[in-house]
Amino acid sequence: MTRIIGLMLLAGLLAACSVDPDSSGKALPVKGQAMPIFKMGTLDGKLVDSHNLFAGKVIILNVWATWCPPCRKEMPDLIRLSRLLPANKFIVVGLAADNQAEDVRKFIEEKHVSFPIYWDKGGKQLAGPQLGVFKYPETFIINRRGVYLEKIMGGFPWASPITVRILNTIYNTGKIPEQSSAGTPGAR
Repeated sequence: MTRIIGLMLLAGLLAACSVDPDSSGKALPVKGQAMPIFKMGTLDGKLVDSHNLFAGKVIILNVWATWCPPCRKEMPDLIRLSRLLPANKFIVVGLAADNQAEDVRKFIEEKHVSFPIYWDKGGKQLAGPQLGVFKYPETFIINRRGVYLEKIMGGFPWASPITVRILNTIYNTGKIPEQSSAGTPGAR
């Protein structure tokens, strides 16, 4: 009996965590394939086409919310990363999933966020239905050819020297470097 209840709970969890790509009419991103083109809203309500914004750059697309403690904790590292990377090769972009644009504006001002921040009210137009993000933060790494390489779930040390080295390798090769036996990505 306990085993049956356990299996039913597991089935329920798996069903709750799955996303139906047909529910929004849009396919979710697939690793190793071109990132679907989408429109992001500015805090002033204008729509920006992702393809035009990202063309030719490695993209670090961070989906976050001002009310999320891990998001708030990693933001200083994302700000540092955006300053460390050359703007002609990389772009750090935030997609805030807050319900109120004013909360995002206030956060940007208080924390001196220096990279572009877009807004998806409540994560209901883009974050959830088109990107499959329902827990924050989640960050997509997209190479300069527009191929979705990786999604990092949770906070991450974005400004660390190893992360910067990995991102530079992605710019140069279009791929995430392999882990060496010494534990340093890309080392041979």
